[in-house]
Amino acid sequence: MSNNSPQLLDETDFDVIVLGTGLIDALARAGKKVLHVDSNDHYGSNWSVFGFKELLRWNQSQQKDQESLTKKEHNIDYHKNYKENYHNVTFKLYQQPCLPEGPVIEFDTTTLTEPLSLETALYDKIKSHISIDATTDKVLIEESINNEVKYIINNDLKDKMTINLQPSISKLTVLLNAMRASRSYNLDLTPKLLSCNGELVEILIRSGVGRYLEFKGVDDIGIYDSEEGRLDRVPSSKQDVFTNKSINLVDKRKLMRFLTFAIDFDSNPDVLEGNEEMPYIQFLDEKFKISGKLQTAIIYAIANVDNQTPTKFGLEQTQAFVRSMGRFSKGGYLCPLYGGGSEIAQAFCRVCAVFGGVYILSQELAGFLIDENTGECKGIETKDGQKFNANWVVAGIDYLDKSWVSPSLTDFEKSVSRAIVVTDKPLVSFGENDEMLCYSVFPPGSSAGNHDKPVLVIHQNHETMACPRGEYVTYLWKESTQEDQNILEKAIELLLPEDAHIKFSLFYSQRSRHITRDDSWNLPKNIIPCSDPSSSLTFEEAIREAMEIFFQCVPKDTPFMPEQPQDPEEDY
Repeated sequence: MSNNSPQLLDETDFDVIVLGTGLIDALARAGKKVLHVDSNDHYGSNWSVFGFKELLRWNQSQQKDQESLTKKEHNIDYHKNYKENYHNVTFKLYQQPCLPEGPVIEFDTTTLTEPLSLETALYDKIKSHISIDATTDKVLIEESINNEVKYIINNDLKDKMTINLQPSISKLTVLLNAMRASRSYNLDLTPKLLSCNGELVEILIRSGVGRYLEFKGVDDIGIYDSEEGRLDRVPSSKQDVFTNKSINLVDKRKLMRFLTFAIDFDSNPDVLEGNEEMPYIQFLDEKFKISGKLQTAIIYAIANVDNQTPTKFGLEQTQAFVRSMGRFSKGGYLCPLYGGGSEIAQAFCRVCAVFGGVYILSQELAGFLIDENTGECKGIETKDGQKFNANWVVAGIDYLDKSWVSPSLTDFEKSVSRAIVVTDKPLVSFGENDEMLCYSVFPPGSSAGNHDKPVLVIHQNHETMACPRGEYVTYLWKESTQEDQNILEKAIELLLPEDAHIKFSLFYSQRSRHITRDDSWNLPKNIIPCSDPSSSLTFEEAIREAMEIFFQCVPKDTPFMPEQPQDPEEDY
């Protein structure tokens, strides 16, 4: 259900109310009588995926101040809380190359009596040279032209008698073309991959939810070599090891010996015994004589850990990756088509609806209903005045009254600097395939300037439905304690081929809060909060948390996402 009129339901009593349609929220449904409510008009919450027009509108909303509600006890101020999750949101259009000399606007600065006359003249001149049609959004176009006018006045005017408007017209043409193809873009605010042998894949297969989804294999991994100034392919299978020309024969033998051990390290306890807490980096050096670039590739690209990781966990991560190789394709990961967490969450919501779950999008919420005697949450109230009752309420953090949130949450709060870049050519190529889908890593200490944490990168193209044919989407992100946009910009600069050009980009910092369930929370005991998306490459953390939440709401012997019969009404 999703429209602008009040949505009044006859049924008001449920087993579980879920607030938000993020991945954890969607997975945590108890399979009983479920009411699923989202104040947004789309699925995903902090896991959202947008078409181009929707991305522009989201960017606009982040630039505006969000009014707070009048403070009442146990109220829900979702939109203000949601907006606070994002900082330094910057959308940018880029001038395209090889364009003919464009029109100029001529004026005499001595004849201008008011700045407004210049702004109006520039606006009208620019608008007359771009092709606006019914597929474009008038409000978004007008705002974009005004932004260009302000930029010209603040940066290009100075003492010039004439101004070349071709750069602005070029950028706005990019905007118009992207608007016309808006539905061909699926741009993910929190991109991730699925491990082919991970828990999420098993759940999708077992529950039948995978029938609603499509995936493409991620066959290659790259790691940035600062000495050579390029992305090198990481050898992650026997075939890769033998065909990789950047590794000498001695290192190939070391790597094969190590991968053979890692895939079944549980069967060789003597090698690990006493070294479980040893730094993984030290274990590789001492036990397998692996150091240098090969060691860096194992740590940051294969195991996706860091140099402080204990050996046992590092081996578990390596084993999980190696066992994922070749299950569905050559590589160890799958990329969801049409976006990641949002698309997967929507698929779980769809299955829940098939079995009786009730969904309401665009539903503004007023607050929680709290029993004054017991302190328990009885349910929620909408701004339309309708009240819903439930035994349990599962909620994203942004729906919670701030007085309930644990002070310790800030100790576990992180910032993730992110970038979405759309180009006319791929930013990665290992020679034989320019259309590849892959992920890559800038390890700490790289020439991108990241000293503490790696920069993770996912490279996509039209085959993942991320963008129109002939364009390429690159996602970059880095966990940080400060604003790291300059590091992401440097990483893009290092990846960008000389003949490639950026069409548009979005930079932003996303708050990531991890829930630790301790006594410092002031929550009613039957409200269960969900963490924000993390900076990890895969969905495994979200799956583990969803399972924990699920078993708080149901008996421990209840199957989590059990096998379901195929819906006879669906044609797969």
